[in-house]
Amino acid sequence: MIGIQGYGVYIPRQRIKLGEINGAWGRSGGRGELAVATRDEDVVTLGLKSAQQALAAANIPADKLGAVYVASVSSGYMESTVAGQIGYALGVAGDVSIADFGLSTRGVTSALRACADAIACGRIEYGLVVGSDRLIARPGSTYELSCAAGAAAILLGRESTGTLAELEESAAYSGSCLGRYRAEGQFRGTTDERFVMEHSYLDQLAGVVEQLSRRDEQTSWDHVVLHAPELKWARRALKLLKLKPESLVSSLGQIGYAGCASFLIDLALALEQARPDEIILAISYGPGGSEAFTWQVKCAPGLERPASAQSQLEPGENISYPTYLRYNGLYAQQPGGQT
Repeated sequence: MIGIQGYGVYIPRQRIKLGEINGAWGRSGGRGELAVATRDEDVVTLGLKSAQQALAAANIPADKLGAVYVASVSSGYMESTVAGQIGYALGVAGDVSIADFGLSTRGVTSALRACADAIACGRIEYGLVVGSDRLIARPGSTYELSCAAGAAAILLGRESTGTLAELEESAAYSGSCLGRYRAEGQFRGTTDERFVMEHSYLDQLAGVVEQLSRRDEQTSWDHVVLHAPELKWARRALKLLKLKPESLVSSLGQIGYAGCASFLIDLALALEQARPDEIILAISYGPGGSEAFTWQVKCAPGLERPASAQSQLEPGENISYPTYLRYNGLYAQQPGGQT
């Protein structure tokens, strides 16, 4: 059986409070904060740190990797490979599958399925899947209150004494409503958000759960990860799918939405919260559809469960709005203090 052998999470320590953003635009209110990457952090450096943690947690050397897959919707490259850069930094070489998955946040689970398939057919022994994003929104827009940065990595392999969770079932559902979009060189654009939630997000999550139920008689899950750009979307999905509200595992309220990374961050959090034999349902979402996985948490004798994900959510260094703009390249400081 295929299972999760290790994982790593990296969330920048810099945080900006939503009240700080709203205050800069003369708005009141705003609870929570966002994780903000510094100017020398990008999807490569974020993803590399999470990948290194995943390998260290599983005690697997990089030369045993048969695949390095990276999912990102904010790499900024028109022609380059984030997976190649991360793989090179890790020290992988030779007969290794290197691939980037982009253009949709659903790409993170497409990468997971591709990795699991490669292991299942015996082509590789271990594969690393990384989700890394640094989302930047137009200043003053509603997206500015959710876009964040972060990365997470999952190491997959065949079942062993160190397996954290075993893959039970997976399913996919492709929808006709594409939802959010962003053109090259532009800030995030979209159709009406309520329309996207009702006719893209909720429809596609319902569709993939129906597909999953045809393969698995399981009708209730102990922990649920719902890939969502906003917490209210996930809560609506819980109600629609008749899932227990307390089963939701989400980092949105603590660090914001980090695109492809958010799915793997929340999956890592679910692994840390779950007990042996409990089942985790994890559903991704992005333009084009949804994919779902069920994982059974394993009981491995002598296994020291890492707590890297939860510790990364701890409050970090609060920064001001002008600093936030500079870190994101939206506010350039000129010589002599002119801007």
